[in-house]
Amino acid sequence: MKTQSKHYKVSNGEVQLAVSETGQGQTLLFFNGGGATQVSWKRLIGELGGPYRLVTFDFRNHGKTTTSHNTSLESFLTDAEAIMDKVALDRPILVGWSLGADLAVWYAASHPGKVAGLFLIDGAVPVNLVSDPEDVRQRLNTPAMRIGPRLLYLVGMGYHLTPSEYATLTIELNTRREQLLSAYNQLDCPVELVLATKSAGEKGERAERNNALWRTGGEQLAQAYPAFSLHWLDNPHLLPFKEPTTLARLLDAFVRRCQAGDQRDAK
Repeated sequence: MKTQSKHYKVSNGEVQLAVSETGQGQTLLFFNGGGATQVSWKRLIGELGGPYRLVTFDFRNHGKTTTSHNTSLESFLTDAEAIMDKVALDRPILVGWSLGADLAVWYAASHPGKVAGLFLIDGAVPVNLVSDPEDVRQRLNTPAMRIGPRLLYLVGMGYHLTPSEYATLTIELNTRREQLLSAYNQLDCPVELVLATKSAGEKGERAERNNALWRTGGEQLAQAYPAFSLHWLDNPHLLPFKEPTTLARLLDAFVRRCQAGDQRDAK
């Protein structure tokens, strides 16, 4: 019998966060990437094999969540904290993609004992890919960036960020990535990363440069933390859309390892 989904709102100050949940069992809480919504996880969730309580939500200015003038990285982290406080229940496994992966690491680092595991998809690599912030602002200040979010609402993927706000968030995220090793040092839970070899795209000098930096950063992270599991997929950044079956298989296995660890710790 198909489990009924619940849809509701959680308050974080002025923002009303749109939440969906279904199922019972180990809680998997999904953190979306920037410019993405709960819809991003539909195919991956459909491939999962375990009995889980599945919780998805939209960050501020995304999807069905209300908007705010504050779109800083820190404000997104407060959204994550509100969901953890009011929805997550006991020790969820956080599944984060892109921006969501970084937010998951920062949350877990500052809240010891609250997270059972981190499954990070093409994000949270301690490398700054923004060499010229003004170039980022110029590249994102296009008609496509102004019109695109409105069109995405037709398929449940819309967001309310101006090109300037999106650029500022991108720049801030990359600057904070230079500090990620300090956050990883504070983690007390298992970590698995699934990274894309073509995260920055497949064509052009910028993509080639950033892909090389991303690869180096991921390998250095794995060397610094040999207990982490790291997988590379030969794909662009959109792994939840491109590789849902592979991600679901890896996530199911990761959940089993986290649960086995909890059982050993309880003895």
